[in-house]
Amino acid sequence: EEQPQMLILNKGSHPVNDEIYKAGWQETINTALEEYEKNLTESGLPSLFLFRTTVPGHPQCEKYTAPVNNITQMEAVIANKSSYKANMLKFRWWEFKAQNAIMENLLTASRLRNYHILDAYDINIRRPDHHRPPDCLHNCFPSKTEVYHQLMLHFLKVSANSSLHS
Repeated sequence: EEQPQMLILNKGSHPVNDEIYKAGWQETINTALEEYEKNLTESGLPSLFLFRTTVPGHPQCEKYTAPVNNITQMEAVIANKSSYKANMLKFRWWEFKAQNAIMENLLTASRLRNYHILDAYDINIRRPDHHRPPDCLHNCFPSKTEVYHQLMLHFLKVSANSSLHS
C-alpha cells in the first residue's frame, strides 16, 4: 500500500476552544502522525510533515492600503474586540496565535523527528491590505501564497538533502 511521503496540515480558521484544539491535535500526533512516520521509516522511505500555522483575519481590513510591518500593532488590532463588526466576533481570530503556540509545543514534545512549521501567521499578520472587503480573512492576491510555495520548496530541499546524507 502506497503512503504519501509528505503531509501538510492546518487547522483552518475555524474557532474551537483551546482544550478541544489541544486534545484533537494531541490525538492526531499520537495516533496518525507518529504511526505515519514510523511506517515510512520502517519501509526505508523518508517522511516529511509540515504544519502551516493558522492565520487570523484583519478586522476593518478596508482601512488598509499598505502592509503594516509591526506585528505588535497588528496583534493589538486583532485582540481589540471593539474593532470587529458584530458578525465577525464569532470567528475569534484573537485566539489563533495562542493555538499556534499550543501546536508548536505539542510537536516539540512529540516523538516526530521530521517536521517543519510553515509560519503563515507571521507572514500574513503584516498584510491587512491583501483582502477584498468585506472578506477580511481570505487573501485575494497571490503574493502571500507564493511565499508559502517558496517555504514549502525550501523544506522539501532540506528534507531531500538530509535524507541523502543520512
